[in-house]
Amino acid sequence: MNNISSLLSLSLLRYWQTGILLAITGLWFFCSLTIPLPASAATRYETGISTNATLLWMNDKDLDVRLRDIKNLGATWIRVDFSWSAIQPDNKNDYNWEKYDRVVQAAGVHHLKILAVLDYTPKWARPARCQAMASDETSAEKCSPASSTAFARFAGTAAARYHTKSVRGWEIWNEQNLTAYWETVQPDASLFVDPKAYARLANKAAAQIRRYTDAAIITGGLSPLFEPSRTTGMRQSDYLAQLLPYLRLNLFDGIGIHPYSWPVLPSRDASFNAFYTVDNGSSKYNLRSIMNTAGWSDKQIWGTEYGASTEGVRSVTLSPSSRADHVSERVQAQIVMQGVEDWYTKPNVGPLFVHSDSDQWLTTQSNEGGFGLRRANGTQKPAYNALKTATEQLRK
Repeated sequence: MNNISSLLSLSLLRYWQTGILLAITGLWFFCSLTIPLPASAATRYETGISTNATLLWMNDKDLDVRLRDIKNLGATWIRVDFSWSAIQPDNKNDYNWEKYDRVVQAAGVHHLKILAVLDYTPKWARPARCQAMASDETSAEKCSPASSTAFARFAGTAAARYHTKSVRGWEIWNEQNLTAYWETVQPDASLFVDPKAYARLANKAAAQIRRYTDAAIITGGLSPLFEPSRTTGMRQSDYLAQLLPYLRLNLFDGIGIHPYSWPVLPSRDASFNAFYTVDNGSSKYNLRSIMNTAGWSDKQIWGTEYGASTEGVRSVTLSPSSRADHVSERVQAQIVMQGVEDWYTKPNVGPLFVHSDSDQWLTTQSNEGGFGLRRANGTQKPAYNALKTATEQLRK
């Protein structure tokens, strides 16, 4: 199936071991009993919402309303960027915690746990050569730090500050397999991703975090990239295979990935389906197989971004590198619901975070503005109730 119309016929009636998924007024609901889930996963059926840094700029009233809405979805986690460049913009000695303190406190009031994403380099901590080569400030912020020790000091300071608060997970960087989010100057004077450089940074940061907290520590969520080029990054499976031998196994609870499947459903066997290749498909792409080979079989896989956009420019899948960048609202609901249902049947996974709760808070660039469960005007898309229904089933 190479386009959306053929996709819509997929899973109209899908049997589960103890339930049947039915199409009702464009939404997908579960009936009968709940899905039988592996006994080993009895305490990990939690979902989250990925909010990036958008919570930080909201006034108290709007923040309270938004967190109430996230809680109403059945989520127990929120994923929040703790940007190094925002917290220490000027030098290594001064910290700006005010916005983060407020969000951490508000999350505690709503009994939401925070997955804090430590990322992005302030100007004073960037290598001069990378700074000079970067096209603009947004790009320069993604320069890998000149000193992994300086980043680790920041990570440890954050962990010490929030170890008794609602921060219960630490994710080190974000999509570091893409040059859009990680840039290291290479011997040929190009800017590219670097698993070994990332491993050095992650090891030092994790060691500092572990001094202060027993919260989960995971690697940065890897982006699905199945047709990589020298200018965009590395395929997530290739990156992971190169990364794991350099990580200190005892410091991490798991790895982070972004298991997007769009424009197809999560169960679809496709090389560009990052949800399917979590633990299925060729060993070349199968992340669990790569982890087992590297001795990481007992570590979790956390899905720190997941979902599908309803806005974009390409509606037809042409190839793995040029596939539809958005889906209909009905298919978004299917992807969200099936993803939550399927995720927790996989062995040894952590929470799955849906990106994101509302289009209102998202940039409109490319397809980025359509991932919300609510439209920009605040009204609910079908995916809103799809996620709510799926999380209700997890709690039964």
